[in-house]
Amino acid sequence: MPPENAKAASLTFTKRERLCSETQIAELLRNRQRIFCPPLKCHYIFLPLTEENNENQLVISVPKRFLKHAVDRNRVKRLVREAYRLHHRDILDPALQCRGVRAQLFFTYTSKEISTYNIIEDKIIEILHRLTKANQSEGL
Repeated sequence: MPPENAKAASLTFTKRERLCSETQIAELLRNRQRIFCPPLKCHYIFLPLTEENNENQLVISVPKRFLKHAVDRNRVKRLVREAYRLHHRDILDPALQCRGVRAQLFFTYTSKEISTYNIIEDKIIEILHRLTKANQSEGL
């Protein structure tokens, strides 16, 4: 059983992976790099790896103007977080770590309806692949 527990622990979404600093979020939004993949928009910035900060960080926003009820906004945030949690270690992390950078991501949900998990998962995977390509082209 320890291998399963080790695998489960490696897939958790930790506090270090959440971007909470208002100044870092403001800097991220000032940056003009973004990917639009409806119903998600992703603002991103690549930063060098440091010893204390070697994790990709994430913020998820669902504006009230798109989904009026808090339960709906929270559901979408859970769906986005789950799709990101399951796929970023396979797609994004290896590509960034080999180049010595980490990413700060700000996902914004832009639809007036709640999408299914499969749609959100496909869009997250597409965004993660586009981010790896953006990181590779940025280094040239």
